[in-house]
Amino acid sequence: MALAAGCQGSSQEESAAASQPLPGVEVHAQGRLVARVVPNHPCRATVDGAELIVGGPPLISQVGDVTWRGEDRDDGTMLERDDAPVARIRASADSLSLFAPEGVALFRATLAADGARVLGRDGAVARTAKRTATGIRVDDQVVTGTDDLLLAALLTAPEAGPDVRALAACHRLLSIGKAL
Repeated sequence: MALAAGCQGSSQEESAAASQPLPGVEVHAQGRLVARVVPNHPCRATVDGAELIVGGPPLISQVGDVTWRGEDRDDGTMLERDDAPVARIRASADSLSLFAPEGVALFRATLAADGARVLGRDGAVARTAKRTATGIRVDDQVVTGTDDLLLAALLTAPEAGPDVRALAACHRLLSIGKAL
């Protein structure tokens, strides 16, 4: 009988753990959740309503009839939607950029002493990502669950579509094993 009670307790604990959301990176704007990335294997990302489950490396995601892939190349990782190039990711220890297939910069962020600077197409600082007591603030958005300023800047970037931001966030978390 003691064994049955032990199993029952374990079952209740497992059930409680399964009902708890996995820790992840969240973006809140004006009190509502706009993005969430859970960096397990596979990575699960929801950005502005686009929901992807991403495996890799190399990146792969299937959403309905659409297949997303990330092909590693010498000049970065090319994100492809149904074999058509959509965006290229270039990353280093102190910068993260997204480029259109033609090479035009969509998003560029670099680390600086005061946070991460997001550069506009003209090269001027468009916004910054700064650590605060409540998370990382980027304009009116707050990113929690990470200390990665470049990841926060990426997840809040209106310059790239939600699917691309979700894939790029998972790429960053899966390929470099970035801890939250």
